[in-house]
Amino acid sequence: MSSQQQISLLSLARRAGKLVLGFDRVAEALRDGKGKGVFCTADLSEKSRKELSFTAQKYGMQPVVLAVTMDQVQHACGKRSGVIALCDEGFSKKLSQLSQLPQDPVS
Repeated sequence: MSSQQQISLLSLARRAGKLVLGFDRVAEALRDGKGKGVFCTADLSEKSRKELSFTAQKYGMQPVVLAVTMDQVQHACGKRSGVIALCDEGFSKKLSQLSQLPQDPVS
């Protein structure tokens, strides 16, 4: 359920023009002060996660891991990417909240 809400929010942000996809474009948005939140997909490689974390920390941010895959991002947003930035405080805050939802307990 949470992943579907995350995908819906990413799609809405894309339509609003507040979504940045791809490592280089995300790094540029952070450098320019436009990125309000940095996110990565669940299937992003460990090497890429470390690189993203290093880049985000330079600008005082910490990437949040989403419960979605790169394929889901491609389906919703038109581009396959594991690195995402949101350039709107409201979208960023809501997506962070959705990623913090408690998971269903495993029986």
